[in-house]
Amino acid sequence: MSRMSYKKEIYEAAAKTFEITCFLFPLEEEEVNNESQEQLSLSHMQSVVEFSGAIDGMVVITPSKALLSAMAGNMLGIDEPNDDEKEEALCEVANIISGNIAPIFSQKGDICYISPPQLFDSRKKLTKKIKDSLKETVRIFLDEGAADIEVHYQDQEKL
Repeated sequence: MSRMSYKKEIYEAAAKTFEITCFLFPLEEEEVNNESQEQLSLSHMQSVVEFSGAIDGMVVITPSKALLSAMAGNMLGIDEPNDDEKEEALCEVANIISGNIAPIFSQKGDICYISPPQLFDSRKKLTKKIKDSLKETVRIFLDEGAADIEVHYQDQEKL
């Protein structure tokens, strides 16, 4: 039996969150030109949000450096956000995206509990493991950068 892919749902949850919360709009990969390649360089800052209940899992969001500044600037209405403001914006966006992703794993309407977002440096190895974990990775291109969204979740067939 082949497993179901959640990439479409993950992408849609992220795109909607970036549009509504940060006023950033998705682009097709073909629309990203060479001049904007610098905007795609990923930052070392990640936000990790764990969820449990219907299924155990976690969402890891890694924005590009340019996107991190644009998110905070647009959310707060300022030109030059500081590091604390960037971190807070990333955590808020991660929290919203996770809140929209976790319920897709609830096949029987069970509740998903979402933990508060945590900041994480991607240069350090993420030690948290989900038992019998599967992973979906989605890259979303936006008008001011890109983000990688990884969703680690428990294999439901092994429950």
